[in-house]
Amino acid sequence: MGSDIYDVRRIRYLDGKALILDINLFLREAVPDLTPEIASRSIYDYIENDLGMVIVTSRRRMTVEYAADLDMHWLEMGDYNCLAVVSGRTYNAEGIQFEYTQSRHHPEYFCFEDTAIRRRSR
Repeated sequence: MGSDIYDVRRIRYLDGKALILDINLFLREAVPDLTPEIASRSIYDYIENDLGMVIVTSRRRMTVEYAADLDMHWLEMGDYNCLAVVSGRTYNAEGIQFEYTQSRHHPEYFCFEDTAIRRRSR
């Protein structure tokens, strides 16, 4: 990655198995001085409370992709060759995209739920 991006990666475990790989890329200019110590606690607490950034919106996209070498290395994929990928772009009040995320989920444990509420107009 270029020097203008912070790259934070974490493995999430379920029942002792590595099943989710989280990749978070932060724009260094918008999130300065991000350290491993801050990342180990709460990056969003740092962004909102220490930096005073107002986070406005996040766009998410879900796809199914072939597993990459990175997935095969870090996740317990077994015989699976694909996984669910939830990608996100997060923007601040100035309209700047300061974060790009990917959560790469083992297909056997991935679940998507959605609730839609329709309000009648009067």
